[in-house]
Amino acid sequence: MLNPTSLFNESYYLRHNPDVMAAVSAGILTSGFQHFMEVGQFENRQPSAWFEPDFYLALYPDVRMAVTGGETTAFQHFIETGQFENRDPITEFFTDIYLAHNSDIATAVTGDLLTAYEHFVTSGQGEGRSPGPDFDATFYVTHHPDVAALVRTGQMSAVEHYLLFGASEGRAATENNSPLALNETLELGVLGTRNLTGATSPDTSPQLYGFRVDSPSQVSVLLSRLSDDVQVTLYQDHNGNGVLDFTEAIATDAEPGTRAKLLNSVLNPGDYSVAIASPNGETSYHLSLSTVPLSNSYPNLTETQPFSLQEIGSLSSQVLRSSFVEPNNATDIYQFTLDTTTPVQIELNGLTADVDLFLVQNSLESAQIIAESTTPGNQTETITHTALEPGTYSVWVNPVEGETEYHLSLFPDISPDSETRTLDIPPPMFDPNFGFGLVDAAAAVARVLGEPTPFPQVPNPIINNYALDALNAPAVWNRGYTGEGVVIALLDTGIDLTHRDLQGNLWMNVGEIPGNGLDNDGNGFIDDFHGYDFVEGNGNPSFSYSSERHGTHLAGIMGAQRNGIDGTFNGGIPFDVTGVAYNATVMPVRVLDDRQSFDEFEIAVANGIRYAVDNGAQILNLSLGNLPGEPPTERIAEALRFARDRGVVAVFASGNEGPARATQPSDPAIRAAEGLGIAVGAVDRDRRVAPFSNPAGSAVGPYPFLVAPGVGIRSTTPNQSYFTIDGTSMAAPYVSGVVALMLQANPNLTPAEVEGILIETANRSSVWV
Repeated sequence: MLNPTSLFNESYYLRHNPDVMAAVSAGILTSGFQHFMEVGQFENRQPSAWFEPDFYLALYPDVRMAVTGGETTAFQHFIETGQFENRDPITEFFTDIYLAHNSDIATAVTGDLLTAYEHFVTSGQGEGRSPGPDFDATFYVTHHPDVAALVRTGQMSAVEHYLLFGASEGRAATENNSPLALNETLELGVLGTRNLTGATSPDTSPQLYGFRVDSPSQVSVLLSRLSDDVQVTLYQDHNGNGVLDFTEAIATDAEPGTRAKLLNSVLNPGDYSVAIASPNGETSYHLSLSTVPLSNSYPNLTETQPFSLQEIGSLSSQVLRSSFVEPNNATDIYQFTLDTTTPVQIELNGLTADVDLFLVQNSLESAQIIAESTTPGNQTETITHTALEPGTYSVWVNPVEGETEYHLSLFPDISPDSETRTLDIPPPMFDPNFGFGLVDAAAAVARVLGEPTPFPQVPNPIINNYALDALNAPAVWNRGYTGEGVVIALLDTGIDLTHRDLQGNLWMNVGEIPGNGLDNDGNGFIDDFHGYDFVEGNGNPSFSYSSERHGTHLAGIMGAQRNGIDGTFNGGIPFDVTGVAYNATVMPVRVLDDRQSFDEFEIAVANGIRYAVDNGAQILNLSLGNLPGEPPTERIAEALRFARDRGVVAVFASGNEGPARATQPSDPAIRAAEGLGIAVGAVDRDRRVAPFSNPAGSAVGPYPFLVAPGVGIRSTTPNQSYFTIDGTSMAAPYVSGVVALMLQANPNLTPAEVEGILIETANRSSVWV
């Protein structure tokens, strides 16, 4: 029968538990297996791909009660009892189906010769037997030739590859999620605005509509007038093979029911497809597709946009307005002026349909959106701005779906103390292990807005992303702050510019024409449409080698789009990679390469900092540093002083030399002690300081040092994939994202004010060593 060693994998355990790996490397533990048997199983750590304690406990309440009462562990129960009771230990394995499809095994199990799962682990997987309906070994090998080669040479079984790699890579495991062919697509050409009607049913292939986008654009797909449940998905055929698989989905709306489905995505030039499928019965539908080039803000603020303008005049007291809007009719606009710097609150309520609210700053030359509230459905929309400068503004009430009455309130806070709201708290304590504590986005942004208490917690809409809960990010999104309009420069290995979760949030140099070999905007850099590569010296800041996933991973942490489920892990558990500031703009600046000398590294980073600042970055993310024994980064420090003088916030990863007994952050993170930025250490999901994380130290006194999640962080990686990585590199972009939320709430904050608010609102009581 299966014993503990049968279901334990040393390399898997160490890879997924860096604290154990560090202890083994330091000689504190003899092996990961020792840790698991003595500690890990009691903490419900996963020993290998073959046993999932969280799944096991969720599936069997009696086991969960026994574990809660301290009678056993999930792993111990399965080894001693569960396998003999034909309990299922992983998501993909269905004992009853396995026995029903394999009569020879059923006979052996009945004769107590072995257990069903014992056969599968020791023999069945190698024989190509499928564990259940969610995994088809034959299909998997047939559709993934690289896996077939591994199976053929005996390196691993098909299901083992799926559990270890394929699920997180988004590979299809059964015919149910097999690709869609593009040969029956209705081509719509270059997309402007199109309205179509159609029908689909489970017996027909998904309806496919193809279109092209010629310039970076905001594309909306609205599916309405449904008679039954329907799913709509936006795809791009990234590999050009003429088929669409679920890893190529950009956005999807599969919410059950007959409500209208809406997808909004920012798309780069290219060819795209919309698939409409009905899982239950035949349904008719109305499909509306529209595109707005990014050169025009959304909503369109040009003179050709139909609108209904009402003049309010000088906003000196509360203004109340009520009216009615419906799609395809005029947007309601209320224009007002301010004579002095004034905090303003705007609220739109009484809605029965979806309406968006925008605050626009008007001038003789242009109109620019400076704040927005786009909560879906008929929820109240709210915009709060703490300091609107004198000038002319307008409020846009923009219908999205359905007709509705509304009540609009504009309230200027002109009380004598409105600009001096402060919270009287004692100075926070500085700990040499974790500085001032765990960053709290809800408390920080509330403080920016002058509110005395943090935003109340709300349910996390993002699936299986513990870090966002730890930072209280959903509470900030709930108030309408998502990083919109804030530019974060990512100085790293370059990123995958084609990743579906990042494309819509990439910085674009609108003065540059990509690929023409000219410096169109005169900034001294040729073809820097999305950023610049200071390693190769060209305008392509993409990753250069397959191993360069670092920058793409960080970009997803700070700014991956909020577009729904991105994949599954452990054989079917869904995950959603969403950035903490999922509407922020990410400026990729490639400065790192494995083959760099120290001088090359320092010069590239220093030049990258100056480039980012000169081109509008408000935040610099520097998940990089020198190695022990290397000289100080003086060139980088000088560039950081340049950035600081221009009001740009710098965020540094503290470094991963904890196992080498580091006593303080690496350079340039230690420059935070010189007032040049914020150093960030890493904590795990239990808010325990990660063993690899460089401490704040006590040699230089208190300085801006905070911690953020940095263990088990799943994010974007090149070629439309996702991966889990540990490191202080991962913690830093969480803080950069929180800073973006703060700067959206008040773009006028100085770096010192940002640091002060983060320090004062950090949660130190929940962090432990």
